[in-house]
Amino acid sequence: MRRIIIGIGLVIVFINTSCEKCKKCHYTYSETKIIQTPNGEEVQTTDGNVGYLVNDSGELFQQECIKGDEQFTIEEAYNQEKETTTLDNFEVICEDI
Repeated sequence: MRRIIIGIGLVIVFINTSCEKCKKCHYTYSETKIIQTPNGEEVQTTDGNVGYLVNDSGELFQQECIKGDEQFTIEEAYNQEKETTTLDNFEVICEDI
């Protein structure tokens, strides 16, 4: 019985450390435009726009998968973009998948 419990414990530890973990991120922002109309200027704001960062090879950086004890870099990249962006209401949304 003890061997079975130890064996199951080792299998669980192996699965948790060797399985791939993934994280998906995007950001939302608002965009404000000033539109010229016959009656003057009008301010138009659109909320809920969704965007993704682009990685070094020009592909969208939407998802990152790691194995074992590696660290995610996707959330850090999105938070760095938050510090330097000029977009209004910039919000980073990341979720484990």
